[in-house]
Amino acid sequence: MARLDKYGSWALITGASSGLGLAFSELIASKGMNCVLVGLDGERLKQVADDLQKRHGVTCRLREVDLSRADMLDQLAGVTADLPIGLLISNAGIGCGGAVASRDPARLEALVNLNCRAPVLLTRAYLPPMIERGVGGIVFVSSLQAFISSPFEAAYCASKSFTLHFGESLWGEMRQAPVDVITVCPAGMKTDFFEAEGFSNEDCDRMWRVSDHPSKIAALALRHLGRRPVVSPPVTFGVSLLARITPRRWVIHLSDWITKRLVHMERT
Repeated sequence: MARLDKYGSWALITGASSGLGLAFSELIASKGMNCVLVGLDGERLKQVADDLQKRHGVTCRLREVDLSRADMLDQLAGVTADLPIGLLISNAGIGCGGAVASRDPARLEALVNLNCRAPVLLTRAYLPPMIERGVGGIVFVSSLQAFISSPFEAAYCASKSFTLHFGESLWGEMRQAPVDVITVCPAGMKTDFFEAEGFSNEDCDRMWRVSDHPSKIAALALRHLGRRPVVSPPVTFGVSLLARITPRRWVIHLSDWITKRLVHMERT
């Protein structure tokens, strides 16, 4: 794993109350870095903060904020303005499965704002001070679906492709700069993401059988931070190669076929 102490004393983790964000928070705190925990569930964030402080002797600040809101940076400034954020974990995200024509427009807008707009603006806010201090690290969380086009997951696939290309491009910009950038592309994780999207318990069980534990993905990302532009588990790497050599039409049909068998998604 990359030495996290080189990034300074403070990390900011979005979506920190559960799932992969919680796994990042646990791993970062275990290495002695203080954490700014950002999420939607203030009560849960407090529980996480209390636990990390007690077990690892770090300091945690927390902020309950909806990163899809236009004023999200103003809300974060109140808790980070006096801190040298040396490590940014841009993890928060949502899905919006189902037919685009029948999805709630507000939900689609929130997805674009959270999955695409927020990582860009967070980067713009915290990257310049990292460059000025001469050290920093940024982790973006994309997905296997960044490499494929999946019917009834159109907005989510597109948003994760955006994250992947943004992260890779920023890595290229930072090659001669003192900031490490990596994008991690999980194939699926045992988190509450599927439950939050309204999938049934049966569907969640199916997905979790082929999913990685969040702690494994967090460790993978931090281990390769500063070494690679993109990292992923083997299944994602295999799918990305297949998608590159297979006609796009076939990829779309295949992803639709797989989705139908994994989840009973609303397709109208």
